[in-house]
Amino acid sequence: MDKYECMMCGHVYDPANGESKAFTTILCNSTEMDQYQCKIMSAEPIKAGTDFSALPGDWKCPTCGYPKSYYRRVVPNTLTAMRTISY
Repeated sequence: MDKYECMMCGHVYDPANGESKAFTTILCNSTEMDQYQCKIMSAEPIKAGTDFSALPGDWKCPTCGYPKSYYRRVVPNTLTAMRTISY
């Protein structure tokens, strides 16, 4: 399974580890309480082995709170790996 990285903060979701943290809204706008509910966005941890596509649609980055759409698949840098070969 592929790893995914948040483009805003750099948090990496690794399906092999799952996710034990959840983003908590700290500040709330009292005039728009319907929009900001001041609650933990993911009440239960994501189990290890859960693929990124299987995460709930309302899942947010546990570090910065941005939605799942801000994540991109991590592509291994094979050029760097080739340059570090010892002779």
